[in-house]
Amino acid sequence: MTVTTDDARQDLLGRIQQKRRQVEGFVAGAVPRKHRLLNVTIIGGTLAAAFTAGPAAGGATFTSWLTMTFGLTAPAWQILCGAAAACSVAATVSTQLLKTQHIEEHVARAQSCRAKLEVLEIGLTTGHIDAVQATTEFIRCVEEVSFLDHRAGQPARPF
Repeated sequence: MTVTTDDARQDLLGRIQQKRRQVEGFVAGAVPRKHRLLNVTIIGGTLAAAFTAGPAAGGATFTSWLTMTFGLTAPAWQILCGAAAACSVAATVSTQLLKTQHIEEHVARAQSCRAKLEVLEIGLTTGHIDAVQATTEFIRCVEEVSFLDHRAGQPARPF
């Protein structure tokens, strides 16, 4: 059986559209996650610094005033240091999740691939790109987002 040029073009177009949907699904989930982790990093680090600044600048006078003003059962410096530690841990964990899961890199690669796939789809549909050139570029895009799980558009999990 011989595959016609139109059949090959339509098959490739279908694969491009399927890969675009997969990449879109990944980007739709990964970008908000990236933003959340970045926000936790920024806010957690800022709050940790703020919680330690009061006792550091105001000393015993400030912490005694806080303890009495709020009727605390524990010294204010202990509460502030505990809150600072919790915020610091949250910021550290968020930063490490961003780095170890390569979220920023994967998002950038997926967004780049998404744009290339759109160009390929338009080029194939309008006839500005031939099937051979489109196939070569499509293969490059697939390699670029090889971290995606082919079933659900989610990052591949080792286990």
